[in-house]
Amino acid sequence: MPVNIRDFLDVRVICETGSLRKAATLLGVTQPTLSVRLAHLESQLGEPLFDRSRGKSEPTDLALFIARRTSVMADEAEHLAQEVKRVASGKLGLVKVGVSAVPARSIIPSVAVSISDRFPKVSLEFLTAPTAQLAEDLMQRKLDLLVCPELEMAGRDVESELILETEIVVLANPDHPMRKAPPTSIQGLFKYPIALPITEPHYYDRVKRDYGIDINAIPGRILCSDPSMLAQIVQKSTRHFTAAPRYYFAPELQAGLLATINTPIPFGHSIYLHWNRDAYPLPAVKTVEKAIREAFLALRAQT
Repeated sequence: MPVNIRDFLDVRVICETGSLRKAATLLGVTQPTLSVRLAHLESQLGEPLFDRSRGKSEPTDLALFIARRTSVMADEAEHLAQEVKRVASGKLGLVKVGVSAVPARSIIPSVAVSISDRFPKVSLEFLTAPTAQLAEDLMQRKLDLLVCPELEMAGRDVESELILETEIVVLANPDHPMRKAPPTSIQGLFKYPIALPITEPHYYDRVKRDYGIDINAIPGRILCSDPSMLAQIVQKSTRHFTAAPRYYFAPELQAGLLATINTPIPFGHSIYLHWNRDAYPLPAVKTVEKAIREAFLALRAQT
């Protein structure tokens, strides 16, 4: 006779509460009913699940195994319930998109305008946060799409597509002394203080690993999450410089407020579009996916 999934959920709740009485209360059944269900499951498995010899329900290794696996099932069931409720309620036009800090400046306005003009029934919610938090939100189905650098998602049900690969450039005030004598190496570049967007830790790790430069220890270093404010800081300084993909400071470059320094950065900038492989294929999400790809196609043309 097949095992009832409900019985596995019973085991999980008993493990979490530590007693049949508390578990029965949470499950909305009487303690005798829960005891009968538990005894039936133990009979089917041929193994005890709890040691009741000392007045408590001490879980066996098998019970703990069931609780761990059932916890994953319960999370999946909650995700499924959220998606089904969303589809059933007709909220097919709401799309939640996570965007990491660097692409947010360009992608949010262009995608929002494109969707508003072409698909007025689609509503958008954008969330910017550290990439680790955005990745967790994607896996918890709090986001439909995520635009950010590559994620370490081995073994997770997340699909990824490379949508932008470009260089990182050095920029500064047009009167910065590096304009006349560009450093020939990264070490020479960092004789000046840097002003940076809040970006991914792997960039800092790579500079430290490959070039022995600890960006976090550089005197005068500035971190700023607001790109317009960061641009103003660099514009007004003849000491600070910044480094970012060209598109991040496109308005300032076009206006001549910032200029490039001919010191190459020996690694690039990549952005991926991520989504849950097993998410329900909402038409609105597909529409926003297309708009994001088009926005990055336009960025590639500009860079």
